[in-house]
Amino acid sequence: MSGTLIAALGLAAATGPVAVSPFSAVGSFDAPPVITWQRALPGPRVPAATHTELGTPVISGGLIYVGSAGDDALLVLDRSDGRLVHRLAAGGPVQSAAVVRDGHVWFSDAAGGTYCYREKDGVLLWKHLGSAPILSSPMVTDGRVLVAALDNVVTALNVDTGEFLWRHSQRIERRLSGPALYGAPTPTPLVIDDQPVLLTGYADGTLVALTAATGEVLWQRRVGEGAYPDLIGQSIDLGDSVIVGGFSGPLVALEPITRAIRWRVDVGSANAPSLGDVDPSSGLPLLLHGGVDGKMRSIDARTGEERWTWDSSTQGALTQPVVTGAGLLVGSSSGGLYLVDPDHGQQTWEFDPGYVLAGVSARPAVDGRQAVVVTNAGRIISLVVPPTEPAWARGDADWQRVGGVDSVADQDER
Repeated sequence: MSGTLIAALGLAAATGPVAVSPFSAVGSFDAPPVITWQRALPGPRVPAATHTELGTPVISGGLIYVGSAGDDALLVLDRSDGRLVHRLAAGGPVQSAAVVRDGHVWFSDAAGGTYCYREKDGVLLWKHLGSAPILSSPMVTDGRVLVAALDNVVTALNVDTGEFLWRHSQRIERRLSGPALYGAPTPTPLVIDDQPVLLTGYADGTLVALTAATGEVLWQRRVGEGAYPDLIGQSIDLGDSVIVGGFSGPLVALEPITRAIRWRVDVGSANAPSLGDVDPSSGLPLLLHGGVDGKMRSIDARTGEERWTWDSSTQGALTQPVVTGAGLLVGSSSGGLYLVDPDHGQQTWEFDPGYVLAGVSARPAVDGRQAVVVTNAGRIISLVVPPTEPAWARGDADWQRVGGVDSVADQDER
């Protein structure tokens, strides 16, 4: 990316160690937020109505890690104002969430590469180049990095060196009719905690259990149905059952030992459900499912019974809901961002990005009182719940700056 383009976007390239601005969002995301800043992500102007940003942001300390459809890197931003701290170079756009922990940053890109950087200084420790795009997050577990590519191949790498360990290539049954679901991600493998087993999903709707050590196939079961049976969202392990859904449907609770379907709900899934409060009657958390039909449902994890349904009235696929103190924070691929009461399914707040081609396809990130969301128009937006005490009592000049006319919200136009 040229220096001219960086300057035009209001993003300064790092020339050495960059100090992160002091910023505090300590507290709970327990009330409707306000915009504190927004910026255009790097890359060309949006050329068509099909533009989508899938780079889910990750907040870690004073930084935000996020990809962009128009830049071959994982961007590292200052969470106080969205300023670019540095770029972690990749071979293609990063269109999934990074994994940031234990002093390392792991991520994959749309060119098929997987990378491990050192968190403190952005030094590349290793990279592995695959043959197909990767649009899902890596799974880092038990000394391995597991990645799932669009060619229905799951690869295990050594977490310290990136050395190849094993690969599973799934044979996909050809569709009997209709087009393929273009560019749909292969979901991140799920590690079942009480046994060394991975659950992986594929484009023909098949769920496959692999041994974590060698990638050997233990069993497989067809789950997805309809025109687009693709398993896109990651499965969820509830102990005695696994929740998994196809893009056209259904959403099911499957018993891993017997492979029996305990219940099914005929809704489509683009993302994994979230877990809500535990239902006293079943001892299981309620499932909060964002459907491809623009509706969010609260589902009893024991029976599959729908407790309530909220309709975004957008007909766009919903993101995975984020459980916050203010309610369920969820985006729509053809709408905005919403807060919904988890008890009754009533909408309590809405944020309309207000830009052509806006819409939210990537799950928002929440840390403390701050939420960060990326829109399909290529903008990253910070929303913060105002503190309960007045600014003068805290001596917080920064809050007055970002909340008023000096905010960077109006400095960048894509």
